[in-house]
Amino acid sequence: YMSIDKKRFIAKNHSGFTLVELLVVMSIMMSLLGFITISLVRSQQTASLTATEEVLLADLKQQQVKAMIGDTEGRSDSGDYGIHFDQTKYTLFHGAYIIGESTNSPVNLPQSLQFESSGANIIFQKISGEISADSITSIILKDITNGNTKTIKINQYGVITEVN
Repeated sequence: YMSIDKKRFIAKNHSGFTLVELLVVMSIMMSLLGFITISLVRSQQTASLTATEEVLLADLKQQQVKAMIGDTEGRSDSGDYGIHFDQTKYTLFHGAYIIGESTNSPVNLPQSLQFESSGANIIFQKISGEISADSITSIILKDITNGNTKTIKINQYGVITEVN
């Protein structure tokens, strides 16, 4: 048999964590992991909206410049350039927008984004770069997962006056 002193020595040197301590540490770790995950998802959504907005702004400027310099893109004549907006994509076009035209360049939005002005156009006039009278002057891009929106406003001269 072991003496009482040996039993005390063994009990002191084999201490560990109790089940309650492990559960507390695990719950704290899970809470922190949850907060980090939520934060990362939110920042990814914001980045997606901002990146799409920046690409759209660049495409707007590119279409306006093409109209102003009379870019023919290999065609025999120059003309107006524009952007047609559908709910989940926008299409870059030359002349008048015609659905399915082979020279159209569609740009699909990420799945979480959509336009509020579906079926509308912005057409930049040849040489002046001004927008035509039937063009929209406000583009609203919406993140459907969290409701955040970006609004782009364009004046009659084709100048982007506001982005928020």
